[in-house]
Amino acid sequence: MKVYHLIARSEYGLMVQILGGLITYLLMAIYCHEQFNEKVSIKRVRELRTTILNELFHGHDGSGEPTAESNNFKEQKKSFDAKT
Repeated sequence: MKVYHLIARSEYGLMVQILGGLITYLLMAIYCHEQFNEKVSIKRVRELRTTILNELFHGHDGSGEPTAESNNFKEQKKSFDAKT
């Protein structure tokens, strides 16, 4: 995943960023524990990233059938492509 890292300009903004990171880590820890019965590892983070990207770009919800949202995404993507 491509992430733009921004350092907050205020004390409260920094606190929000730290809490957001903590919440993200805790959700990953819960997911890894429930799905794989192991701690968070870079292997699982990469696997999850690949799964999310595949579902996003191929439009599958896990059942093997394309979702309605994926069709909308493809239509939107077509409208943003510049013609050269």
